Amino acid sequence: MELIKLNQASKHYKKHKVLDKVNLTIKESDFLGIIGRSGSGKTTLLNLLAGFIEPTNGKVSYVSRVDQKEHCLNRNLHKLKKHIGFTPQHNSFHHKLTVKENLFHFGKMYNLKRKTLMSNIKSLLEFTRLFEFRNHRADELSAGMQKRLDIACAIVHKPKILFLDEPTADLDPTLRNEILQMLKTVNEQGVTIVMASHHHDEVEQNCNKVAIVHNSGVHTHGLLEDIKKPYHRDHFTINVHSKKDKDILIKNLNHLPMKKMIDHGNKLSIYPTHIEKTMSYLLNVVQKEQLYLHDLDLRKVSLTEIFENITNK
Repeated sequence: MELIKLNQASKHYKKHKVLDKVNLTIKESDFLGIIGRSGSGKTTLLNLLAGFIEPTNGKVSYVSRVDQKEHCLNRNLHKLKKHIGFTPQHNSFHHKLTVKENLFHFGKMYNLKRKTLMSNIKSLLEFTRLFEFRNHRADELSAGMQKRLDIACAIVHKPKILFLDEPTADLDPTLRNEILQMLKTVNEQGVTIVMASHHHDEVEQNCNKVAIVHNSGVHTHGLLEDIKKPYHRDHFTINVHSKKDKDILIKNLNHLPMKKMIDHGNKLSIYPTHIEKTMSYLLNVVQKEQLYLHDLDLRKVSLTEIFENITNK
């Protein structure tokens, strides 16, 4: 079911065109990752979808479960806020309150009954592994715990859709993975998630849909596999691990048509123009020269390579 739709939505600040004529649909249970270069309009797009800012032109609509019709999101935001959770890039909790006090404060903002709120808080403390820190002040927590608290505050009212702006910014890889695993679980429980991120690998590994913001618009969006399909044939990478026989490989492969070949020391990365011919020739060279390969793998195009292909044109 469709939840939120942008129809030719634009956002301009005086003469600066941040987003122009954007069309985008968020569906129930999506985990959408929004990527783009710094200043491309990712946060602006997120705020449009959440109803926090109004478009200069065009429409931002939500689809009502009652009549299945589209209605203006901004005019009806007061009715919908109980269904929306939002986590900005910088922590929004109160630093001088304890973990439990923060959750209680944000829950009361949504007019939850005390019994419901206390039940939600108990579940969230266990889910986010913050139970033993429930009476600690927020400013005493580690960066990873603070991010977990921020997300907990955004979902204490059990929203239907959660918006996150750079949820893993400034976290180390271990903490980033921890937060993403938590978000995947939230999504699997039926919460639609829209996440702006500059970590393409995180988006590729966790999101089922992607929107690439470029040149004041959404250049490409849809299912990740659908976005990758046009690139599969021409964007393979062959990685060959062979320290001893690497020079022989380079000599034999140099005359083949290819985009580039990178020598990493113990590994060669080959970017072929014709994958079948290159693989066939490579295997023939190995057999003919009786070369020893530690490993050989064929890698499909990554989201980062697609992103660079689009934004560097």
